[in-house]
Amino acid sequence: MSPMRLRPAVGLLPAAAFLLACSGGIVDCGRTVNKVIPGVREIDPEYATEPVDCKKAYDSEAPLGCAIREVQCGDVIVGNTSNGIMHFDESFYQHKACTPERHEYGLAPESVYSINIPANTWADVLLASDCVDLDVFSANWDNPRKCPTPSHVNVTQCEADVTERGGKITITTVDRPEAHLLWVDGKRGATGNFRLTVNCRRYR
Repeated sequence: MSPMRLRPAVGLLPAAAFLLACSGGIVDCGRTVNKVIPGVREIDPEYATEPVDCKKAYDSEAPLGCAIREVQCGDVIVGNTSNGIMHFDESFYQHKACTPERHEYGLAPESVYSINIPANTWADVLLASDCVDLDVFSANWDNPRKCPTPSHVNVTQCEADVTERGGKITITTVDRPEAHLLWVDGKRGATGNFRLTVNCRRYR
């Protein structure tokens, strides 16, 4: 009787090797794996995003004061940062503990959106940015027509993901709804196409 031959799991070995090589862990590496190994899109729906089109600039809305418009849980926003405002920079990001990194953010315009997140909600905001190096930020703020500054003491929460080619931030609320700003900013003056996806779930 001939020996039994095991059929290799095609496509899983490279993915596993990549995950083991990634020092940030599976969750932190998910976006990178999704870009390198398309099959992961079928394994982890959270990262199941089509690449952003870089051949033609997406329509770019003009802001109304600070924010372009209000978005909601479940929305998918596509745009281009070239028509944004010039407001946020390292002064704000470091003063509000968004990120300690310095990437000349003051040279790039930002696309800003407002959102009201219900109580007891976990909101994941995913940025896809395949064309240029854009980053995603958020801060608690209830006036979409006027952007906060480093001197505003009521900005007590700021989130950022400054990894390359996209990122993810998470905002949680507890007993009451909260108003936040979400925005996309570019390193070293970068502008380009992006996609923001807002996924929410109740946790109690």
